[in-house]
Amino acid sequence: MNYEFRVNDLAKEFGVHRNTIRNWIKNGSVQAEPGPGRQYIMLWKDYQALCEKFGRKPRPNPNQGYNPTELQKISTETPPPLVLDSRTKTLYDNPQWADVCLTCGTCASACPIAGVDGLDPRKIVRMAFLGLEDELLASEWPWKCTMCAKCEEACPMDVEIVQLMRRIRSRRDRDKVPGPVHKGVVTCLERGNNLGIPKDDFLYLLEELGEELAEESCPGFVTPIDKHGARLLVTVNSKEPFAEPDDMKWWWKIFHAAEESWTISSVNWEGVNWGLFSGDDAAMKTIVGRIVDNMRRLNCSALLLPE
Repeated sequence: MNYEFRVNDLAKEFGVHRNTIRNWIKNGSVQAEPGPGRQYIMLWKDYQALCEKFGRKPRPNPNQGYNPTELQKISTETPPPLVLDSRTKTLYDNPQWADVCLTCGTCASACPIAGVDGLDPRKIVRMAFLGLEDELLASEWPWKCTMCAKCEEACPMDVEIVQLMRRIRSRRDRDKVPGPVHKGVVTCLERGNNLGIPKDDFLYLLEELGEELAEESCPGFVTPIDKHGARLLVTVNSKEPFAEPDDMKWWWKIFHAAEESWTISSVNWEGVNWGLFSGDDAAMKTIVGRIVDNMRRLNCSALLLPE
């Protein structure tokens, strides 16, 4: 037994935009085939399953002997708001996003890695709304995302894509977070920086670089470590002291020429918060809190994150 419908009618019945119905048909969420007169045809059991998925009562099948008056009454009834079941509320709490997203592709055109392993921001938004959380959590798409927010900036409807990416990442078990990211967060919490550089080694390097800079171009320069009352507290990306220490000198030359008052903390100096990128809110807050503590301890009035 078949169920025939027009896109506009089904959209009205489910309380969503007609483009949402078209997208459901396109991605297979609605198993329907084009029929005559701009109609679509789906099996009655598939229509019933769709209603059950969204907690709706199926409309009576016109082939089951209802009189014309009753069918007319049913067809003109205003449908209740679409109610999503618990599975579809986990990533997008508001079903409005299904209508807001136009699937126009602007986000994909702005994304610097669109197409890599099939990644498309539109797919992720649709999967989130349709309750495919398990599939998204198992996917590597959210971890390939750089969270640059170009997709969100380009989106004409202001869909919160970056927030969605972080939410997906936060739902994955921490031991299944990509190795380097998870290890970096754990190491930062334990040792104060993502790469676990020992405090004595870091301080020795800073002093050595300061002496080199004084000899090269900045007479009298001394690296300001834990300078109380400095205006700027400057954080450091741990990759610089680990692999590219001379890169720090460029900042220091500018500070020296501008006669800026600044300092670097001897502890918890990491400037890259991988808790943010991994979706680990608890770790993110701890790392931010440590930087705030450094500002209070050293009585600095401004923070500089060279990242």
